[in-house]
Amino acid sequence: MSREPHIPDLRTYAFHEKAAEILRTQPERIAEVHAVLNHWLGMPGTQAEGWAGKWQQLIDGLSTLEIADLICKQGEEMDFYRKSSPFACLISETERLEIIRRFQYNH
Repeated sequence: MSREPHIPDLRTYAFHEKAAEILRTQPERIAEVHAVLNHWLGMPGTQAEGWAGKWQQLIDGLSTLEIADLICKQGEEMDFYRKSSPFACLISETERLEIIRRFQYNH
């Protein structure tokens, strides 16, 4: 039985699609992601440090285009990684709000 994706998952995926688009057109911005990961690594004993290590292992040795493809990969593993992602730094506030509006709950 397949389940319908819920709005937070759809929204998180849309954020990463936008981040991937940015990386494909401006690959130099991967430096911003690495800066976030380095910042997180400087927070010993926190969840941020743990996530930084996981993300670094995942993207180590990949080109920027490979990273862009990876963050949009479907599946449970990437759904898990997207829950705490350093790629949010690439998205402007305007882009973020547009995605949030697109995936609002309809009560």
